[in-house]
Amino acid sequence: MSEKTKNRGRRASPIIGACALLLASSWSAFGKAYFYTRSELIQKAQVIAIINIEEPAEPPPSVRGGNDPFAPPVKGKWAYGQQAKVRVEKILKGEAPKEFVLYGGESFICAQCRLSKGRFLAFLSKDGDLWVGTNWELSLRTVRGGEVEWYGSKEPFPMKFQKLDEIIAEIQAVLKKQ
Repeated sequence: MSEKTKNRGRRASPIIGACALLLASSWSAFGKAYFYTRSELIQKAQVIAIINIEEPAEPPPSVRGGNDPFAPPVKGKWAYGQQAKVRVEKILKGEAPKEFVLYGGESFICAQCRLSKGRFLAFLSKDGDLWVGTNWELSLRTVRGGEVEWYGSKEPFPMKFQKLDEIIAEIQAVLKKQ
């Protein structure tokens, strides 16, 4: 190997090392969704309610963040790709209007509160002046008949359908401890 080739390798190694160090240190900057335990979800939600969601639609550009998917949100922490009218059936915690617009489909691709038509046990918060889910897909728990999709023995997943009355009692017990 010539002396010139050896010197080239010596000059490149600090640059390669610096690039590797920079890349490794930036891995922690990539977001990861955190899913709350049942008690965290109950405690952190501003409003817990049984709600009825109408068919979702695309929100106006002021909520979506415009037409550029890389543009920062115009309102709130996230840009939202869905909105739906909500009618409140029963409030378990906090205060909310009887009817309002709920936003979902956040620009955080790893986890989103996807809106769909139906009846839900909802854990809601405000992002600026927008009503949104408190914790991604855990925010809206499907209600079917007298049952709700709720935490099983392992948290947060898998969920299983359980008696709605029992889950409401569990939520009220956690709220009394606060």
